[in-house]
Amino acid sequence: MIYRAPLFNTAETFVQAHVLSLDRYRPLLAGLEDKGNIPPSLAGSLFLPRGVGDLLRGRLGDLSWLAPRLQPERPRLIHAHFGPDGHAAVGLARRLGVPLVTTLHGYDVGRTDRTLLLSGRLSWMRYSLGRAHLARHGTLFLAVSDALRAKALAAGFPPERTVTHYNGVDLTRFPVAVGDDGATILHVGRLVEKKGTALLLKAFSRIKAAHPDARVIIIGEGPLRARLEGLAGQLGIGQAAQFLGYQPPTAVSEWMRRAAVFAAPCITAGDGDAEGGPLVVVEAAASGLPVVGSDHGGIPETVADGRSGFVVPEGDVETLADRLGRLLASADLRQAMGAAGRTLAETRFDLRVQTERLERLYDSLLARAPLTTGRL
Repeated sequence: MIYRAPLFNTAETFVQAHVLSLDRYRPLLAGLEDKGNIPPSLAGSLFLPRGVGDLLRGRLGDLSWLAPRLQPERPRLIHAHFGPDGHAAVGLARRLGVPLVTTLHGYDVGRTDRTLLLSGRLSWMRYSLGRAHLARHGTLFLAVSDALRAKALAAGFPPERTVTHYNGVDLTRFPVAVGDDGATILHVGRLVEKKGTALLLKAFSRIKAAHPDARVIIIGEGPLRARLEGLAGQLGIGQAAQFLGYQPPTAVSEWMRRAAVFAAPCITAGDGDAEGGPLVVVEAAASGLPVVGSDHGGIPETVADGRSGFVVPEGDVETLADRLGRLLASADLRQAMGAAGRTLAETRFDLRVQTERLERLYDSLLARAPLTTGRL
């Protein structure tokens, strides 16, 4: 059973990929809300609240109403995404007598307990008070990068039960780019502080004169959009910085096929929110795009500095501008780095390979075999 309270948030394509890629295991989906992104093939495997009572109990962290409905299906384990959902599923897993696997993605480790408690979001508030409870009673924790695993251990998650497992990418959905236009810097992500979009706009304004045909394409929605559009205007790049809002995955992959460079200048937000391992960077690499990313979270694990792109110091606008300019100036460099990025994606992030590793991990849990620590 895969548990995610919202099934699924639009940006959480990695959760959908997990569900759809399983081979030897049949997924059941349980959550509190259908966000309209459930694949039709899984509609018959969906477990949601049947009334206001179930929903209210779920919002308060009580999932016991799911147990009698799930028992006829005989689930073998529960896999929750994000710490708050893992915390909510602890009691259900114990009631069903099955292991609980929780994938940690970033904010659930980076944000402090105080920030979570003051967020006003019930699930985050409960998690801030019960993170240690999850760490004690969860069977296994998967961190999406080595960097995030290190943070998780520092936050109190048990080293013997916390391993790195990279999210995989369906390489067939991201064929190698052939339409490098030599001018487009692509940036994809929710418009929040940790994505570093403001830094990208500032860096772009410094190289625009040297690259008059260049443009930056920004895909994604978020609370900072109006402020970022205003910043682009103040910097004098309003015409060259295009905000496209949310775009479906097919459109994102199309932009990756035509762009010249991908930018991921992520930073740690003021409230501690940080990236674990941004999957969109892997998607760009799989598309054969050179990436300029910051030394933040799992980005250095997805970008081989000097080979498949550049890793720049977090928050360093000058270096970010320099590396973007170097790539825009050289088609040969873009081609060589793009090819290296595709090789890295094939070697480390192939969804088929990662799913096979995950299912072997499930096998070990069900056989109560010793867990492999470190990286999977």
